Amino acid sequence: MAERSQTAPEAGNDTGNEDAIGGNVSKYIALPNGYSGQPKKGHLTFDACFESGNLGRVDQVSEFEYDLFIRPDTCNPRFRVWFNFTVENVKESQRVIFNIVNFSKTKSLYRDGMAPMVKSTSRPKWQRLPPKNVYYYRCPDHRKNYVMSFAFCFDREDDIYQFAYCYPYTYTRFQHYLDSLQKRNMDYFFREQLGQSVQQRQLDLLTITSPEDKSDLENSVMQKKIKIPKLSLSHVEDDGEAKDYGEEDLQLRHIKRPEGRKPSEAAHKSIEAVVARLERQNGLSLGHSTCPEEVFVEASPGTEDMDSLEDAVVPRALYEELLRNYQQQQEEMRHLQQELERTRRQLVQQAKKLKEYGALVSEMKELRDLNRRLQDVLLLRLGSGPAIDLEKVKSECLEPEPELRSTFSEEANTSSYYPAPAPVMDKYILDNGKVHLGSGIWVDEEKWHQLQVTQGDSKYTKNLAVMIWGTDVLKNRSVTGVATKKKKDAIPKPPLSPHKLSIVRENLREGTEKKVIFITGRVHPGETPSSFVCQGIIDFLVSQHPIARVLREHLVFKIAPMLNPDGVYLGNYRCSLMGFDLNRHWLDPSPWAHPTLHGVKQLIIKMYNDPKTSLEFYIDIHAHSTMMNGFMYGNIFEDEERFQRQSIFPKLLCQNAEDFSYTSTSFNRDAVKAGTGRRFLGGLLDHTSYCYTLEVSFYSYIIGGTTAAVPYTEEAFKALVRLALLHPSLTFHSTLQLEKRCFLTHTCRYEAGEKCGKNISRLLPPESLG
Repeated sequence: MAERSQTAPEAGNDTGNEDAIGGNVSKYIALPNGYSGQPKKGHLTFDACFESGNLGRVDQVSEFEYDLFIRPDTCNPRFRVWFNFTVENVKESQRVIFNIVNFSKTKSLYRDGMAPMVKSTSRPKWQRLPPKNVYYYRCPDHRKNYVMSFAFCFDREDDIYQFAYCYPYTYTRFQHYLDSLQKRNMDYFFREQLGQSVQQRQLDLLTITSPEDKSDLENSVMQKKIKIPKLSLSHVEDDGEAKDYGEEDLQLRHIKRPEGRKPSEAAHKSIEAVVARLERQNGLSLGHSTCPEEVFVEASPGTEDMDSLEDAVVPRALYEELLRNYQQQQEEMRHLQQELERTRRQLVQQAKKLKEYGALVSEMKELRDLNRRLQDVLLLRLGSGPAIDLEKVKSECLEPEPELRSTFSEEANTSSYYPAPAPVMDKYILDNGKVHLGSGIWVDEEKWHQLQVTQGDSKYTKNLAVMIWGTDVLKNRSVTGVATKKKKDAIPKPPLSPHKLSIVRENLREGTEKKVIFITGRVHPGETPSSFVCQGIIDFLVSQHPIARVLREHLVFKIAPMLNPDGVYLGNYRCSLMGFDLNRHWLDPSPWAHPTLHGVKQLIIKMYNDPKTSLEFYIDIHAHSTMMNGFMYGNIFEDEERFQRQSIFPKLLCQNAEDFSYTSTSFNRDAVKAGTGRRFLGGLLDHTSYCYTLEVSFYSYIIGGTTAAVPYTEEAFKALVRLALLHPSLTFHSTLQLEKRCFLTHTCRYEAGEKCGKNISRLLPPESLG
């Protein structure tokens, strides 16, 4: 039985009673007062000595009622919210009332219908208790502090029942999840150990982005013509003696391989020579016609001298040992040869893929050049105003139309040369029924006038492209945005919308560094929804969805999903092993007291000081115990333009995720939050970076226009951000339009700069949202 103090702690205060609750109960059997004997069915056994478990004390009030005390966070008695324990040795149809009596918070979602989670060994899926069986109230028996009571009926005697504050997400589960991702061998997923916690648990850092060394590998294999030698067994001579493999090969030959395989004849010959040499050294003589196996026939102790027998045993033992070693080396070499041959074949296949990739890159560059030229025409249209002026000029001042057409057709079908586009003109030029659009482009006047009545930039762009280049030039290129049937693998690359041409051009220029999105989670170990949200983001980013691919191409995602692994393992709610709230120590984290926080901060500062890295977003994911929905906390800045710009991202989430609430989103600079990641990094980074705290409710969300609460599930937590990315208003009909969404931050900055001081809702015009 676990030892328990006779004095109950004061529930609801800041300090509690450390002497009363010092650790988790371990297989504690709650016996009725005055009972002395073996436990019977119905004498409940409580246990919290497992990963992420928390239950510090059990008091049996009556046959049907139990007071349960949450164990405070290690080295910090202030925080008592998370509980996670098991109950066994139950009777069928046994009804009980459990009272959680020492919550450190008075406000709770239990007032709004939240209920504890439960599962059993025969029903391993977590589910919420019926809200009608849960009560949250001030209890006079516990100094009028708030108590959460819930009634439960055990229905299966052999089951072990587990109760928890919310869906648990353990450190071990997290490690298994990352191991499963690593086994998929995705070239755009990289896992590294950024540091270790106080108890030497791993701080994982994930990097998700398209591999940058693809072009380097292509240059190495294709341009430098690296030779990949074919492997064979030629390095083993016919007489069975291996050649010198050098130091590197000798190291590899020490790797042990499974035994039991039949040695070759060459191996026997080599062994015979070694054994003969050993026999000569030991004074033994064997006939040339006698093989080693015949010599080492077990002799009878009565007929042979004992000394001779002992002398004969030594060579046999050496022989068997040498034979085993030689067999292992032979199998080892054969295995290495097979591995190297397989690697050579894979490299050859990769070289072929890189060659195809190079062709796609060349075509991509060609299409983008055509797109840029087309954009000049679109800008000319936009800059001309509603009235389009046609200025007649003399034909001798202009280039011959047929020659221009042939020149342009030749340029459109090559990727080796692209002339710089001509400057945008203020007026169009008309001559001999032809309209000069700039950049050496001429079109029929009649078709040009028909084009002007086209509504919408997308349709205008498509019709203009067909009119200029024709369907033959555009075949299989999908420049118009319509994928052809002849080439299913063609990557759609339609012209960019003129609405944000300057911004997207800036981000698509060659040499532009990828932007970094840094995401952290689980700094508070009891906020388990944070891990589910992180897993949902990771699952989406490593998927093959078109949006995920584009995000990986243009952004670098750095994710530290579990900043407090010790607290998670121990079952704390808010603190680390040493009792620190890590989200209050960003200003000066200690490398020995807050090693995980210190490692992440150093990495962020290093990226910030790197001129080739642009840290666009920092998002710290949490869970909230008193509010519904998902929402955000942001920073307040003196610069009104910067303040309005950072409001755009939460507004987009609100528009595209039904469980995200913009009304609950707030921007502050409270002194008590000065040590948080959001506040510290918001002051450290420049105006081009945006720092947020993303909060998600422990319990439920309310869809706009309704009053009914929809409880969160594990899948709903994972889908919080993913659904926002997949929403139709963020999904476009082509890959290049998706690229615009990848550069949403820069787009918003551009618009906010022009509309500073106006309503935030007008920062994103309807056409920009699809």
